[in-house]
Amino acid sequence: MTATYKIHPAIGIARVGNSENDFYLAPERAGQLPSQCDEWGNELLDTGSKKPLKVAHFKNENSEVKKQAARFKIFVYDDEHPAGRVLKIGDHIQGIGSQGKLIDIQWTAYLANKKACWYQFKQLEGEHGYSKDHPLRNADITDPKERQKLIIDPGPQTVVGKRAKAEFARGKNPAYAQIFPPPLQPFAIDTLGEIRTNDDHQLIVLGGLGRSGSYKTAFGEPRISSYSNSPGWYDDISDGPVTAHLVYWDAEDEQVRYQPVDDPSWVVVGYPSYAPEIEDMVSMDEVIYNVGVKEFALDPYLYGTGNFDKPEIIPDAELPDWRKAAKRYNPDYYPYFYRDIWPILSRPFKMRWVTTVLAQSNMPHNTGFQGNFQEDLLALPPQAGEDPYAFMRQKIYLTLRKAGQENVFAPKQEPDAFQQFKPLMPLLMGDNPLTNTVPSKFLRLTDTMLFILKQWMEGKFINEKLSGIDTSRLEENVDSGLQITKGVLSNGLGGAFNPGAEVAWIIRNPAIYKKAYRINAKASLLPTMETSSVGTTPGITVYERPGLTLNSPISEGLEPGDLTKYSALPWQADFNECSNQRVDITYEEWNKLYDEPDKVAPNSNQKTYLGLWWPSHRPMEVSLKSGEQVNWASGIPQNNNSYYDGDFKMVQNWKDLGFIKSASKNGEITGYYQQERNDDALGSPLPPKVKTPQKKK
Repeated sequence: MTATYKIHPAIGIARVGNSENDFYLAPERAGQLPSQCDEWGNELLDTGSKKPLKVAHFKNENSEVKKQAARFKIFVYDDEHPAGRVLKIGDHIQGIGSQGKLIDIQWTAYLANKKACWYQFKQLEGEHGYSKDHPLRNADITDPKERQKLIIDPGPQTVVGKRAKAEFARGKNPAYAQIFPPPLQPFAIDTLGEIRTNDDHQLIVLGGLGRSGSYKTAFGEPRISSYSNSPGWYDDISDGPVTAHLVYWDAEDEQVRYQPVDDPSWVVVGYPSYAPEIEDMVSMDEVIYNVGVKEFALDPYLYGTGNFDKPEIIPDAELPDWRKAAKRYNPDYYPYFYRDIWPILSRPFKMRWVTTVLAQSNMPHNTGFQGNFQEDLLALPPQAGEDPYAFMRQKIYLTLRKAGQENVFAPKQEPDAFQQFKPLMPLLMGDNPLTNTVPSKFLRLTDTMLFILKQWMEGKFINEKLSGIDTSRLEENVDSGLQITKGVLSNGLGGAFNPGAEVAWIIRNPAIYKKAYRINAKASLLPTMETSSVGTTPGITVYERPGLTLNSPISEGLEPGDLTKYSALPWQADFNECSNQRVDITYEEWNKLYDEPDKVAPNSNQKTYLGLWWPSHRPMEVSLKSGEQVNWASGIPQNNNSYYDGDFKMVQNWKDLGFIKSASKNGEITGYYQQERNDDALGSPLPPKVKTPQKKK
């Protein structure tokens, strides 16, 4: 087989931090702590076990939030390594028409922010195309040349060699006509981050400082006027492509050559992960995996045209016909319980460390004796024709919200009998619980997740522990780079998208992908795919690249900033507001909107539910090691007037909030507790102690 080279992860996740120098490496497995590293991104290892050291503190000694770096590696796939392996300096390179020894890697990355020039976010409006009258952000700026200045465009940066560095900062790219915002309040934005290389010539991408600000200076400015679309504002969230050239010595021709890596990557810079070990009910990986399965034939044995006995790899050229054909999930697909099923079912139990929602009486999470969530019983498949615990699996599956039930709170019933019924799960807000235009009130699992749980409900699953199957061995023939990609993305949010966390609903649009997990980058951003000489010594190759456009069609490929431009501006406003949401669950008056928020609906049977958005990303109530449970964002109020003053305070104080980290005893996790909160800036979340008056003697 011809050797191919790919960058992994296919999509990396970096995160902002207000520390200019301190950072750690993004976790590459679901629900794991980030890894410690040195100033160049070299992973630090335990002296005894030689395993990566995990982060103990998310802030430095000055109480500044450390950034999360996205690390990119190049994998080679050939006859000897069909599942791929990490490419190393000194390895043999099979180039186009030549071959030689790898002597270096030339990396190019390009971050940008297009939020201020994009359309206003209005729930699900625009997901399938914007109407002609859909409003723009900063609509008062009408001249195209002036609107171009709403983009933060530092230009691409390239590094080669180990311990190299380049910045996406104002004045740090003299060969490019950069665009940065004018003076802003409360915080100026002069950088979107930087790139570095470690000692293994791998790329380290760092994002911005978490700064947001407005250029408006009138009386009362700057102010936030919306959870998602505040005029005049910028933030330093960003995204963009990551490409690379392999630099190798062609001994036959006695010259240095370079060759572009076949599959480039993308990086998304999001806000901090305050509870990195607590997973979301639906992860970003599960959303992208669902797209890959249903649109790119990622797993024809799981989902395909029906020939499951001999599933074949579908070539890219045949995908259009494959998409048109009738397809279904394989009814004889058997998932593994601990690998595929239990991770989904167990997520609510970790989530109880960031919210008290499970303490509510109508939650179907009974974990005690004879409860419906006993792991040892749920893990037992039918044996010898006997299936004594089928009713438990059925009860859980029937409680799950299915396709088409996004606007259903609970199975339909008479109003006076409402409290006798359990709500559908997951009981989290959906993509649009705010308006009746394209409503989607509650979250549901992806189609693929629901199918896997349906198989489990029917008893079609394997308990790998009881069967003596080492699932880690099962992964030996699976794309090793893809496993890293999936691990990284498992720590991103997969819903609800209103507009979401790291990215919005654009991530589930198959049109943005060139192949499964691979963002389709605009051709002008990619290096030539021909092998070329770079002279006798490796150096930096400069590419002529056009400036970014205001509204480039998705069909032409994505530009830097095109993933995150759908997200809230500034990010702190939506982050603060996405705590809980009161939703009208009266079917006759479904979420009817009123001019006066506190006005009671005319229907005397009106019922509302105070639901949550995504507490694993934006915690609600957290535990202290002293035993108390407190409001995580105490000191930063929710929106309580038309000025969104709490959101403005989040712009200033996000860095003072606490992080949630696990505690363990004898190797077992005993809980997840808040640490590193800045009480001096936010005030203590605990009520003041009342002094007992002294009795007079």
